Amino acid sequence: MGRTDLYFAYGTNMNQADLQAWCDREGLPYPLAGKVGNAWLPDMRQVFNFLSEMRGGGVSNLRHRTGQATPGVLYETLPDGWATLDAREGAPKIYKRLPVVVLTEDGREHSAVTYQVDPAMIEGTFVPPHPDYLGAVQEALVAHGLDDRMFNAVSMGFDPPWTVDRLFVYGTLMEGGPRHHILETWGDHTCRGAARAPGLLFDSGKNFPCMTPPEGEDAWVAGEVYPLKDPRKAFEMFDIVEGFKGYGNPGSRFRRTLTRVRTLDGSCFPAWVFMYAGSTDGMSRIASGSWKAIPPA
Repeated sequence: MGRTDLYFAYGTNMNQADLQAWCDREGLPYPLAGKVGNAWLPDMRQVFNFLSEMRGGGVSNLRHRTGQATPGVLYETLPDGWATLDAREGAPKIYKRLPVVVLTEDGREHSAVTYQVDPAMIEGTFVPPHPDYLGAVQEALVAHGLDDRMFNAVSMGFDPPWTVDRLFVYGTLMEGGPRHHILETWGDHTCRGAARAPGLLFDSGKNFPCMTPPEGEDAWVAGEVYPLKDPRKAFEMFDIVEGFKGYGNPGSRFRRTLTRVRTLDGSCFPAWVFMYAGSTDGMSRIASGSWKAIPPA
């Protein structure tokens, strides 16, 4: 799943100028080596439920929510970077290090560390952020080209919208497939559309296809994209159907990750997808990228 010296930032640490200014004031070395890329923390939402005396208001925290995805930035850390980050976050007294799996829009997972407020420190109610804090995060979201809908909602005490609310399907869940009926409850068929996503497609030999990341190739998988009426409820079912056992847990048949979907009208956006978690050794590559082009067995 990649390196373990990666740090996922979702608050003011995304703002390099703000972080550098703090390091200069504290006499500590800047902790980050460079940006790996934008990423999403799956099944987590942001919340403002901790009062920071240093910031003079609420600061961002994390709370579990199946089907949600918190946008942020994935960084490499310098050798002594964790000491600086711990000091910045008041760890382990206030924030604690949290090992996580974050997703990038190429279908890959990355082992990383982020910070979450110690449950004993949580206020339990909404704590408005100071305007300076608000501005520093909003500036960073714009600079990195990140979705700001979640942060803007939670910073005002509202429940956030679903940041990724569409599912890309490429096999038995497609229209005409043997499991398409499962989408009738959770997928919005009125907005269904043909789409494609970067990846490789394989024939499992068991009447279903397997999609994997593109591995540097300019390869595409054909499928359909469906808006989900309620991602939380949808994935409580689809995770079981696809044999996904959770992030960081071994033994999944398919893994729920992200991909960047392109529709026929040229629209491009992130969507959930279930990619194969096992080995494709011995499977036949479907060069066309289209499962529908394969005659039924």
